[in-house]
Amino acid sequence: MAQATIKKYSASKQLPYKPNAVLMGKTGAGKTTLANKLCGTSHQSGAARGSVTQELFQNDVNCGSFPFAIIDTPGTDSAKQSYKHAFLLRTGLTTTKVNAIFFIIKYDSRFDKIIEDYFQLELPVSKYVSKVIVMISHWDQSKNPELDYREILSSFEDDCPKVSNIIFMSEQCLNSQVADLMYSCLSNMPAESLVITDEEFQLNFNTYEMRNAIKASFQQYQNRAKIIEAEYSTLIGAVASARSLESDEVLHMCIIQFREEVESLLKEFEGKHGAAMEELDCYTFHLKMKQENIKLCNEFADKVAPLMSYNLLDNTDPRNLIKRCPNCQLIWYKTEGCDGTTSCGNNGFSNYFDLSSRPFFRYILVRINGKLTWQKNEKPKRTPVKVAQTDAKRVGCGISFVWGQQPKIEEEKILELFKVKTIEEARELIRNAKFSNTRAEYERGIDRSFHS
Repeated sequence: MAQATIKKYSASKQLPYKPNAVLMGKTGAGKTTLANKLCGTSHQSGAARGSVTQELFQNDVNCGSFPFAIIDTPGTDSAKQSYKHAFLLRTGLTTTKVNAIFFIIKYDSRFDKIIEDYFQLELPVSKYVSKVIVMISHWDQSKNPELDYREILSSFEDDCPKVSNIIFMSEQCLNSQVADLMYSCLSNMPAESLVITDEEFQLNFNTYEMRNAIKASFQQYQNRAKIIEAEYSTLIGAVASARSLESDEVLHMCIIQFREEVESLLKEFEGKHGAAMEELDCYTFHLKMKQENIKLCNEFADKVAPLMSYNLLDNTDPRNLIKRCPNCQLIWYKTEGCDGTTSCGNNGFSNYFDLSSRPFFRYILVRINGKLTWQKNEKPKRTPVKVAQTDAKRVGCGISFVWGQQPKIEEEKILELFKVKTIEEARELIRNAKFSNTRAEYERGIDRSFHS
C-alpha cells in the first residue's frame, strides 16, 4: 500500500467542533474521487468528461482519528455552464466557516504545469492563500518519487513561497492516513468566514463561456493583438537605440497609440459579436476580454517606461505640465509659454484622443509600406476663435487663469490620460444595471444548498 507524504507535519489538535475543508481543483484532478474515498459517498466524478459536479456536496469524513467535513465543489475549469460552476464554488467557500482550502492538483512530470495549475486555482482565493494546502494527486504515476518530491517542493519554494504545506497522495494510499494528514493541517488553522465580493467574483473566477461561434474570431483577435504588440516592441527598441532628442515624445506616443490600436481590435470584436455576448456567460467572457486588454496595455506601458529619460507620472517634472481649468475643470497640456496667465480654450480640437489633431505631440506614428515608424506631426492651420463666439469645435470655457498657480491633478487622472484605462472600466461593467439584473435572475435558479 502506497504511503501518503506531507511536506511539514504538525501534530493534530482535537478541536471542540467539526472543522470544514473545501476541495478545489480542475476537472479530472481527483477532487471528487478523494471526497468519495474519505466520506464513503459515490458522487459522479468528471475525469475526461468535463466537470459533472453541478451541486454542492458537504459530507462528513468517516475515517481517520478525528471528524471533519468536506465541501466538494465543481471543477474550476468548466467549459460549459461556467457561471453556474463559479457561483457554486463561491457559495461553497463563503456559506460556512472554513478552516482550510485544499487545492487538488494532478501530478505531472512537467513541474511547471503543476505550478501553473496552482496559480489558476489561487486567483479566486488569493486573499486567503494562508489557508491553502496543496494536495498532489495521482502520486503513483511518478517514476522517481524521492527525486520528484524534492524537486516539486523546491519549485513551490521558488515560485509559491506562501504555500504552507503540500500533501502527496494517490488512490492506493490508506484513506485513514490521508484523512489524518488533512486533519493535522485543518486543526492548526482557525475557522474563518470567507468574504468574496461581487467585484472579486467577476474579476477572479472563471465565469465566462466562449461559444463555438465566436472562437475563430477570438483567436483572430488574439493573433492580431500579438502582432501589434511585437510591432510596437520593435519600434520602441529602435527609438530607444537612436537616443535622439525626440525619443521621449515618440515613446510617449507609442504608449497612447498602442492603447488605441488594441482597443480598436476589441471594438471590432464587440461590433461583430455584440448580440451574442448579451447572454450571461458570454457577457462575463466579454468582461474578461476587456480585463485582458487593460492588462496588455499596462504591460506595454511598463515596458516603455524604463526607456524614457523621465517618469510620466512625476508631476514635478517640467515635461509633465498638466493642469486643470479652475472654472470648467477641463484638463490642458502645456506646450509652450511661461507659467503666467493663459486662457482655457487656446485650441481647435474636440477629441483628446484624435491623433491627427494633437498639437501637443510633435510626432505621430504611421505605417509606411507596412512598417510602423514615426514622423513629424504638422500642426493644422486654424482660424483664431474669439471666446464670445459659439463654435461646436471649440473646447474650453475661455476664462483666464494663472497656469503656475493651479494644483497638480490626481495621479489617477494622469494614468487615465497618459497610460491606460484602469481596472475601473471593468468595474463599471460589473455595476451595469442590466448585467446585475441578468445575473440576479440567473442566480435565483441555481440550487445553492448542500447535498450529502
